[in-house]
Formats: sequence, C-alpha cells, structure tokens
Amino acid sequence: MNPTPSYPRQLQALSGVMLAVCALQAQAGEGYKLRQSAVGLFGGEIAAAADNPGFFGTAALTTVSIYKVVDDAGNNIVVPGRAVPLPTGTPTRGAVPDGTYTLNVAPGSIAFDQDQTQLNLLGGYMTESSYAGGRFAFAVNVPLIKQSRSFVPVQVLGTVSPTPNAALPAAVRGAISAVATAVNNQVQAGVAAQAASQNVDVSGVGDTELSAVWIRHQDRLKVVAGMSLYLPTGKYDKARGPNPGFGNFYTLRPGVAVSYSLNPGHKNEAWDAGVTIAGRVSVGFNTTNKDTDYRSGNFVYLEGGIVKVMGNWAVGANLLTIQQITDDSGSAAPAGGSRYQNSSFGPFLSYKLPGKDAGFNLHFSQNFASRNALVARALQLRFIKAW
Repeated sequence: MNPTPSYPRQLQALSGVMLAVCALQAQAGEGYKLRQSAVGLFGGEIAAAADNPGFFGTAALTTVSIYKVVDDAGNNIVVPGRAVPLPTGTPTRGAVPDGTYTLNVAPGSIAFDQDQTQLNLLGGYMTESSYAGGRFAFAVNVPLIKQSRSFVPVQVLGTVSPTPNAALPAAVRGAISAVATAVNNQVQAGVAAQAASQNVDVSGVGDTELSAVWIRHQDRLKVVAGMSLYLPTGKYDKARGPNPGFGNFYTLRPGVAVSYSLNPGHKNEAWDAGVTIAGRVSVGFNTTNKDTDYRSGNFVYLEGGIVKVMGNWAVGANLLTIQQITDDSGSAAPAGGSRYQNSSFGPFLSYKLPGKDAGFNLHFSQNFASRNALVARALQLRFIKAW
C-alpha cells in the first residue's frame, strides 16, 4: 500500500483562500481591461482536503504576452477613419466656402504588443476558532508590475473629395491643396502623439487587494464565500498608456466557490489522491475613475477546474469566462456603451516538495472569445510556503 503524501499545511490553508482571492491583477473595462484576472485561479491547491489555521503566504510570478487588442466584433482595433471638412473659405478668400471639400482619411492599422512581468505577494491568516462550522481567513495581495508596450499606429494620408475642378484658378486649387496638406499633417501629428503616450516602459506597485473569506470543509465538499476590495494604491497616470495601477477607483468583488473530491476513500487525507473538481462565481462592482470620469461596467466571473493527484504531483486544467453585465459609462466612455468579454483555458502542473511545507504550481493560460479586450497568453509560477 502506497501512503498518500502529506500536503503542506500552507497549501491546506491557502487552498480555501485561493478559491476566492485572485492572484493576478488586471484592469477594468477602461483601456480594454478588467480588474479581474483573465488567467485561471485554480491550481493544485483545490485538491487539499483539510484547512489548518495560522499564517500563510504565497508568491506568484507571472509573465504575460499581450499580442493584440480586439473590438466588439473580436477584430483587431484600428485607427478610426474620418472625414474632415476643409476650412477653405479664408485661404481662397471666399471663392470656395468652408466644407465644400472634405479630406477623407481611411482607417489605419495598429500593431500592438506588451510584455508584462508581475510578482504578487500574498499573506494572510486563518482563524483558530470555528464560526458556523467554518473558519475565517483574511489576506492582503500586493502586486509589483513591470510593463513594456509597443504601439505602432499607421494611417495613410487622406484624399480630397470631390476632386477640385480643373477649371478653378490655379491659385484657388493651390490653396485647397495647402489646406488639405495642413489637415493631413494635423491628423498624422495626432497619430504620432497617441503612439508616444503608449510606447512606454513603466514599473511600480499595483493596486492592493484586501480579502476576507469564510471556509467550511465537510466530508468531500469545501465551500468558500467571501469578498475582495481593490484599493487604488498603484502607480497611475491617465496620460500614459500602460500603468501598474488601474486608476482612481475602487472595485468590490463578492464571490463563492466550491470544490468536491470524487474519491471518498481518501477524504481524510491531506491531499485527495484522485480527482477533485471545483467551481467559482464572483461579481465585480466598480466605482467611477475620478481622474477620467470613466466607470467600467460591472462584471461576472465564472471558473471551473479539475485536478488529478499522482503522488507528489498533480495535473489539471481550468476554464474561465468574464463578462461585463453593464455598459461602461461616464463622459470618457465610448458612446453607446462598451462591454468587456474574455475567456481563458489552460493546464497546470503542481508539485509538493517531499517532507517540506512548500509546493509549486506552474500554469499556462490562453485567452479566447475576446471582445473589447486585451488578448494574451500567460505563464505563471506560484510558490507556496508555510510560515
């Protein structure tokens, strides 16, 4: 008979907290981002069958490659086209009234790429005493973020419509051409200014997450209910594209999660040898960004996971989806509203260090079915250790 390995006390305590606490920061609907990670939360911790009180901590190192930004139809965003009425009245001394001719600028393309490295430091405490059959756990999550963005917009020069009549005096046609050139230069200067604000390398502390959860474990079923509050403590500049902080607003995210072991013969072991499934739902409520008058819509987060334990190793996968349920609003929000949607799938591999209160979780995640969102792939290594 092969004994089931003893799962670290830290992982046992953290398993419940991690069902309700997000380990990777992302931003809200403003800027095609939500304050909810589009990287799966579930890892090998969901196989822990016991909850031990005391202090716990974890460090998660995540590398993210954001390789495109998509619109409401899931297509790459573009530099919008425009039709600019030409102010020809003064240059032509009234011969051609303003608005007689238009500079038509076709939509342009955007090449987008962002590399992000993030270290999340999470610490907390699980109570010794039980309340209604469960224990409370409190946690603080502080992210340290480094971002490097490449943003290359390209927009071709506009053309005048209708074509100036050849019968016009040469001086008048020359004035129309000069006005069109000046407006084209203004358009190109705007595109260049947009690129300058986006092509930035930045690093700093992100927004702090405070969490409180209630955890009850009965037989093969674990139930976790709690709430997280995000504070605008991160480095943020509204005039800059990438930012470690989300902005000057708050997000409240209540949620509930469950995990269930499919192996009744191992329900009392520290790590359920066999298969465990888990599910999680949470709802996010955003306040208005005071710096931009932009309120990101509220959202729903759903995640499911499954893990198979084999000795000191565990392998599994998770699937998640995030959907805004209200439109973005405020004077800076797009007309007609905008709703973020993103899904992600990825496998994970966990390993418990033999004889140590420590373990690792390696997780790959790929976004899909994205709308009004950054699209990314991520690799996360999480190290968990008892204090």
